[in-house]
Amino acid sequence: MRLLGLDVGNKNIGIAVSDESKKIAIPLDVIDNSEEAGLKLKEITEKYNICKIVIGVPYTLRGEVGRQAKEVLDFVERVVKKLGIDIDYIDERFTTKIPLKEFHEHSKQRKIKKIDKFSAGIILDDYLKKNRGKLEK
Repeated sequence: MRLLGLDVGNKNIGIAVSDESKKIAIPLDVIDNSEEAGLKLKEITEKYNICKIVIGVPYTLRGEVGRQAKEVLDFVERVVKKLGIDIDYIDERFTTKIPLKEFHEHSKQRKIKKIDKFSAGIILDDYLKKNRGKLEK
């Protein structure tokens, strides 16, 4: 069984999966944050045999739930919880800055899509590192 990492944005949702041993995060895809997001996430969770979904939450610099974090948490309530899979959260305030440096040569639209996918990978990788030894095989 694998973990699924999500970087939920207003327009796009970055998606990453772990390997079976839950040691490596693999950036997978970007889907539109639209009416079909729930169906697409259901397909992905079934295809990759997902046992837990890790959601990046962009808390404010003070560690509080601001506007963007509230939107992510609302998305979780509306869409992700309906999947019936365990959910865990991780603070993702700074994840987008890391991959941004890697993709400066691409057009702005292509950058955004790639950044979402790699940000989901960073979110999931952070979670795997923080929980190493705690995750069941």
